[in-house]
Amino acid sequence: MITAAGIDHLMNRGWPAAHSTELDGWLVRRAAGVTLRANSVLPAGAPYDLGKALDYVETLYQAHGITPSFQISPAAQPTDLDDHLAARGYQLKNPTLVQCAEVGDVLAALPSSAVEVNISSVADDAWMQFWWQNDGRGGPAEQAVARQILDRGPALYATIRSGDQIAAIGRLALVDDWSGLYCIATDPTFRRQGLAQAVIRALLQKATTQGIGHVFLSVLANNTPALTLYNRFGFTTVSRYHYRTLA
Repeated sequence: MITAAGIDHLMNRGWPAAHSTELDGWLVRRAAGVTLRANSVLPAGAPYDLGKALDYVETLYQAHGITPSFQISPAAQPTDLDDHLAARGYQLKNPTLVQCAEVGDVLAALPSSAVEVNISSVADDAWMQFWWQNDGRGGPAEQAVARQILDRGPALYATIRSGDQIAAIGRLALVDDWSGLYCIATDPTFRRQGLAQAVIRALLQKATTQGIGHVFLSVLANNTPALTLYNRFGFTTVSRYHYRTLA
């Protein structure tokens, strides 16, 4: 069974920030404020002087126009960091579950599909534009930073089209013999047609040809429909995290 620290490491590599600064066991990530994961501290080790470390993080982030934030999982160090952040005025945000499964088990549980899914190792402009319209926050400058995040690690990109229109997309980050599902999105016109499942199936089938045996994903803890669906496909919760963001 993978540890919470191991999951933190995989997810960091699956969504790598443009800039990362090592700080006495902490990884201080920056990406011009684009996505909370890429602009938060991953506290993998305990700093010698917690107060000075917190002061440094806040000064660095504020100098770059980024709200100081921490990603807190069961592996966060020091173990009482969450309490220190709460006392310092940091607000809890986005409680999230991390789920894992064997790729073979997921493929066995997913329904077969006759939908044509295009798989590429690069996100083309059409894929990027569709994702940004559905899930992006910001304008062209932020979109360019988001593309840099996607391009920093190996991944597979899925696209389903209906004529000239994109109907659904997905991304599978590749990290050693693990993979991570991200950016699953379906055009509202084409929802409830099993396209997201077809995307996941096609991505995982392609991953098996590259020796990938495990898959992880993150889902908001209050998203009961998604959790029910993922559990049906063999995913189980192995870790959790939330963010602490300075108010």
